[in-house]
Amino acid sequence: AMNALHDAMTDEILAAIRQREADPGVAGFVITGYGSKAFCAGADIGRFPALLGDADAAAQYARDCSRLLVHLDGMRKPVVAALNGMALGGGFELAMRCHALLALRSAALQLPEITLGIVPGIGAMVVPFRRWPKAAAQFHAMLLHAERLGAPAAHQLGVVDELPDDADALLRQAVARVHALHGRLPNIADAAVGLPRFDAAAARSAEGRTLSAAITGLIAAAVRDAAAAPTLGQALEVGYRAFGAAACTAAAREGITAFIERRPPDFGATG
Repeated sequence: AMNALHDAMTDEILAAIRQREADPGVAGFVITGYGSKAFCAGADIGRFPALLGDADAAAQYARDCSRLLVHLDGMRKPVVAALNGMALGGGFELAMRCHALLALRSAALQLPEITLGIVPGIGAMVVPFRRWPKAAAQFHAMLLHAERLGAPAAHQLGVVDELPDDADALLRQAVARVHALHGRLPNIADAAVGLPRFDAAAARSAEGRTLSAAITGLIAAAVRDAAAAPTLGQALEVGYRAFGAAACTAAAREGITAFIERRPPDFGATG
């Protein structure tokens, strides 16, 4: 399913890193997608129906899904994301915790959770505003309207570091970036950060489809509260709890049900 994240995959990546990160012969790591279509298409939606209506279980699910990402935050060896295709939702949240992002020009980044009536709970409401503050307005649009960000535009914003010409060059340059980052890893801000003021906007997707005003409000509040949190850990906890709160909304029930039934969601009646 285009490298969609699930527990076994997360644990396999984490185990490979833990096995090698203390090896002096290993300079660092490159994470890329299998195949040619996607780096990672996001989380496995099949787990979500069981979480609906249970805020504590949903928040804990988000914490559990973050075990690989939190490990990356504390690493002393570089990890580079080589985006060979789409990086959607949790796939983009994984990439943004790597120390550098390289992407083919055809790759795209998106946070489509709001179109499902949920929120991206494992870092997207926190990390971009601490790592790429000058791109805050773009990330706000991605969170609230599911805007897709192409790799060239992401490069202009400083989110993507390089745009290799083809798949072979992508891996070569990713390995070179691992070596270049040795001893000078970028850090995600571990203190409160400022946010530009955002104008209130209608709850609509980039394509004009009606979204949930309740979920829009949850995302806006989580972004604000996470930015004000004094540590990265506390900010991430804001995101986990917001995911739990979203799981208890009528919008989440409609969005997830519609996805499973392969029909457009109707958020008009859910608010």
